[in-house]
Amino acid sequence: MSFERLHKWVSYGLSGLGLFALSIGPELELPAELLIFAAWIASWFAEGARIRDPRWTRGWTIGVVVFLLVQSARGFFGAPLLPLVLELTAALQISRLFNRRGAREHQQIAALALLHLIAATVLSTEITYALVFLGFVVVVPWTLALGHLRAELEAQHAPLPEPEREEAIARTLRSPLVGTGFLLGTAALAVPLFAMTAGIFLAFPRVGLGFLTLGRDLGQRVSGFGADVELGDFGLIRTDPTVVLRVEPPSLPADPPERMSLRLRGTSFDHYDGRRWTRSSELESESVGHADDFYPVPHRFPQPAQDRAWSIVLDALDEPVIFLPPDTVGLEIPPRMTGGVPVGRDVHIAPGVDVRYGDADGMGLRYIAWTAVEVRAEDPDPDLLRRYLQVPEGHERVAELARAWTAGAESDGDRVERIVQRLRESGEYTYSLETPPLGGRLPLEVFLFEAKRGHCEYYSTSLAVMLRTLGVPTRNVTGFLGGRYNAYGSYYAISQGDAHSWVEVWLPARGWVVLDPTPSGRDAFGPGGGWLATLRQIFDAIETRWADDVVGYDLRSQISIVRQLRDLFGDGEADAPASSSESGARSARPDGWLLAGAGLLVIAFAAFLL
Repeated sequence: MSFERLHKWVSYGLSGLGLFALSIGPELELPAELLIFAAWIASWFAEGARIRDPRWTRGWTIGVVVFLLVQSARGFFGAPLLPLVLELTAALQISRLFNRRGAREHQQIAALALLHLIAATVLSTEITYALVFLGFVVVVPWTLALGHLRAELEAQHAPLPEPEREEAIARTLRSPLVGTGFLLGTAALAVPLFAMTAGIFLAFPRVGLGFLTLGRDLGQRVSGFGADVELGDFGLIRTDPTVVLRVEPPSLPADPPERMSLRLRGTSFDHYDGRRWTRSSELESESVGHADDFYPVPHRFPQPAQDRAWSIVLDALDEPVIFLPPDTVGLEIPPRMTGGVPVGRDVHIAPGVDVRYGDADGMGLRYIAWTAVEVRAEDPDPDLLRRYLQVPEGHERVAELARAWTAGAESDGDRVERIVQRLRESGEYTYSLETPPLGGRLPLEVFLFEAKRGHCEYYSTSLAVMLRTLGVPTRNVTGFLGGRYNAYGSYYAISQGDAHSWVEVWLPARGWVVLDPTPSGRDAFGPGGGWLATLRQIFDAIETRWADDVVGYDLRSQISIVRQLRDLFGDGEADAPASSSESGARSARPDGWLLAGAGLLVIAFAAFLL
């Protein structure tokens, strides 16, 4: 292969990696990404005398200036600044690719590609970035070596007159100046380069992750956890396999079951208007104090000696809800690292056990939910209980049906059991993702009297409203129910399709009781399995480790490694025990990772000396 052809392939490989790096994050819209990709391919065919024509160069210069003015005008009229800047840097790269006349243009292409990688470093925390970075580690030595050779060749022929100089350079570039051995030897430079990078990553002081998101809203959109939920929202995402929670329950057996019905409570709603549930604005949240990493929500501070720990990794959602397993008494949440200083998380709780974190940074949340064997909440305020008896107008037929189903019942507990049994176990009502058109009618009347099929919101709403008509306080609850074991990551993955709705009923003798009236047919409509599900599990396990060991690597992680190194090579004396968020579950690195990190540090130091 000629030197010119090889240099072209390498420059396009590096520029392609850089442009792809810009597309990893959510800033660029799909049309912009497709246009950039098409222009990158088209530039490959710009060759020869055309790109050396001064009119060609002048036209591209004018085009870049016009594009800069257009982007400035868009920014002036309110378009987001970050996408505008990324589009401009991509346009500059496309311009250089269409005008690659000599060594200087190829050097500019390399510089812009590195700029794109730096932008992706700040804007993306996905595992895809790691693949792009590895590509850069391999291609950059080739780019630098070939670029240097080309610059030397052009300088060597510089004293010649213009026509003769161009012909001499072209003749030299058409010859195969470098071979496979040169490429393999240059690629070997990636090993010490990667080792030095890893060593710097492990040893350089970490200041935290807040700057990575630049104030952007990166949360996944999941229905049911905002200020309201409309009947039918959950049915739309029942088959969505996107993982949003990873849970490690306590005391798992050696061979964990493939599926578990893990119930994680999200939020609750008190007001129903006939078509949607809302949380009353009067139910204000209050900030929760903490002691070290422990938070007394929803009931008390955890007692690790007797409580049970559920380790949970929550992806960033559009609503910063903290999901709670059954019988949760308290939380343990590691602090954020801000400016190298650990800062406790801002946690709020509102009536109805709506627990949220107020300092969402687009990075999700890792926490431990501590559960107790037996939990009894305090009696709610009478004013709050009255809110849980609200029934919208026009539901007289629903109230009449509730009285008919509970005729002869002697207690609220009996009434609850009769309605739940009728909805869930009688066979009269079935689970379905399809609902008939309402035609302006009330959803509950269509569901209870005509369709008799629907998904979880219809069942939970029917139970909640029917019990309210009988004077039994209820609240509609949304969360997740499900879990598929990921053997590659040793956790249960809960997907968007596991979003669920149920009811909590107040019975004075028992407190708040969880009731799920949805029939068992729900499981037949979940995300599919097969080899695609296996691939998703593998990729999710890799992403989780990436988020844990790379994105989540901070000053606390460095301190933990130093302690382990001292224990490993020192006299074996340990410091005061770290909190369980450092030593438990997912935040502690096993010895294998410790030795690997120490080895990388040694290699990086040796490479630096050589």
